[in-house]
Amino acid sequence: MPLVDILSPDRFSTYLTWSQGDVALAERLYSYNVQLSSDLYASMHMLEVALRNKADGALTLAHGNGWLHDNTVLADPYQQTCVSQAQATLQRERKAATHSQMVAELNFGFWSSLFGRTSNHLWANLRPIFQTTGLQRATIAEKLRNLRRLRNRIAHYEPILAQPIPALHQDILNLTAWMSVDASAWITTHSNLNYPATSLIVTDPQTGAPIFDQALVGHLPN
Repeated sequence: MPLVDILSPDRFSTYLTWSQGDVALAERLYSYNVQLSSDLYASMHMLEVALRNKADGALTLAHGNGWLHDNTVLADPYQQTCVSQAQATLQRERKAATHSQMVAELNFGFWSSLFGRTSNHLWANLRPIFQTTGLQRATIAEKLRNLRRLRNRIAHYEPILAQPIPALHQDILNLTAWMSVDASAWITTHSNLNYPATSLIVTDPQTGAPIFDQALVGHLPN
């Protein structure tokens, strides 16, 4: 059975557009998208774990073990909703909702939001978790926002080949390395794919349509 019959024409159409109608190439692009998503998800897993543990450590040191339930710390309604939902989930699963369980349950969106504009008052406590110079809160917020979008696309099995993968992958490595060199080394060691240095999907100079850069065909599975 052709892959298009399993995926549906709508889902497969993106890959056909990129391959300029070449079905075999479209299937290879789909397979690479799956492999790339898996690889990036593993890398982002390490970033997320490092971020939540480092941020929790810094905010616990500054505000005590109850900072998750202190509205002067989490002044953003979105953050307060995340905490309430995490607690409700743990209670529904008959778990104690201890601080460590709450930290693990809270999602990447919550941890990213700690660096947003509405949480500027937390930056003085969070800045020391990043071991690099000349860093601004807005820089961290932007990188995390972009990576959150990527994570959501991966979680919903959406195409990511048109995303700026080289830059996003470098952001994952940099953010993680600023918090833990060992965690960044783990990502490098366990990364299974050879990332291209340039974008896979480029603009056709004649039609303006997004197409696959044939010069990068060596990155695709057979």
